[in-house]
Amino acid sequence: MTNLPHFARFWMVCRKPTGPRSKTEPRARYSSFEDAMTAAQKLSKENNAQFHVLETVATARPGDIEQETLL
Repeated sequence: MTNLPHFARFWMVCRKPTGPRSKTEPRARYSSFEDAMTAAQKLSKENNAQFHVLETVATARPGDIEQETLL
């Protein structure tokens, strides 16, 4: 998964992109996957659309030489 410390992890919810110019615009942060999933399910039902749960996997800081990613 991620090698970020627990305090640095968070989740966000966004609408599933429908094309290359789609705006997903996640706006709220959740401190647990469960809270984010609950929000995604609620939004999905209210909007009759698919929503994704996003998780932080790396942090880039000014001055960092290397970027850590999962790829």
